[in-house]
Amino acid sequence: MKRHVMLVALAATMIVPATITQAAETSAENQNTTRLILSGSGTAQAQPDQLKAHFRIESRNSTAAAAQKTVNTLVHDAIEQAKKNKGITYTVQNYDVSEWRDDKIKNKSTWSASQTLTLVSADSDALLPLTGQLQSNGLLLEGLEWSLSPEKQNTLLLEAKKNAVTDLQKQSDTLAQALKMHVVRFERISLSDTPFPRPLIMAAMARSKMAEDAPAPSATAETQTVHATASATVLLAP
Repeated sequence: MKRHVMLVALAATMIVPATITQAAETSAENQNTTRLILSGSGTAQAQPDQLKAHFRIESRNSTAAAAQKTVNTLVHDAIEQAKKNKGITYTVQNYDVSEWRDDKIKNKSTWSASQTLTLVSADSDALLPLTGQLQSNGLLLEGLEWSLSPEKQNTLLLEAKKNAVTDLQKQSDTLAQALKMHVVRFERISLSDTPFPRPLIMAAMARSKMAEDAPAPSATAETQTVHATASATVLLAP
């Protein structure tokens, strides 16, 4: 038992010098280094890779049932047309039914029904002709919207952050050379990004029944830019 106690005590005495040496090295490093606080920026660009077409389907009639039947039929037919096109997805939302009373005519009212439909595709050559067909069928096109898909956003964000870090490295190397020093390491690096570009929304393009032979709407994708920033404390030494 005594021998065990002695060995433990001996091990403890061996650890103390190592700890002291490490602390001394850290103190010496702190005395010989210069700290710079820098910030850098980076960007990444790409063409939007998905197009959205926003529709509103509405109908008015003397009864709620008749108004709803018209809307339901139009929405059903639009979905069936969308399903025939590979790569086009759809979302149906915001169903609304309301009554409109005419104060000038007693017991006279009109029922209104409406719903929204959004079509999304990475292939504008497929979506735009379908958009024109749906306009001809009586759907109101409220707008066309180019945007970045979530997958594309993540890729661009990572690239922008990488470019921001590269900017930090260039700055630190340049400043270290000017101070006749060298970069030891980076400390406390933080990364952030700005909100993604707002979708590019084209004006709504309504089509009347009298213009069924008119061309489909057009939508040109414009380059989107993603921004990121990086900040860090840089240690320099002679």
